[in-house]
Amino acid sequence: VFKTYADAAKKMPTLFPDNSKTGGETTAAAKIWEDQAGFKAAFAKFEADAGAGTAVTDLAGFRTAFGAATKNCGACHEAYRVKR
Repeated sequence: VFKTYADAAKKMPTLFPDNSKTGGETTAAAKIWEDQAGFKAAFAKFEADAGAGTAVTDLAGFRTAFGAATKNCGACHEAYRVKR
């Protein structure tokens, strides 16, 4: 799970290139392109939190690491109003 999250976090910012902010159907907020540094930083945090979860060896650690990693999802969706 954590490796999949970390891999996705690396790829996600590349799915929002500058030339994709207009045209086509999107539910992504303009803030993604207005605050690219913040957007990329959010994914870097998600990647780091997910990466930390790869070292977990017990259920309690998994719960803690999973909670930390998935908090990033809600925070990013809220900050950038990307509809889930």
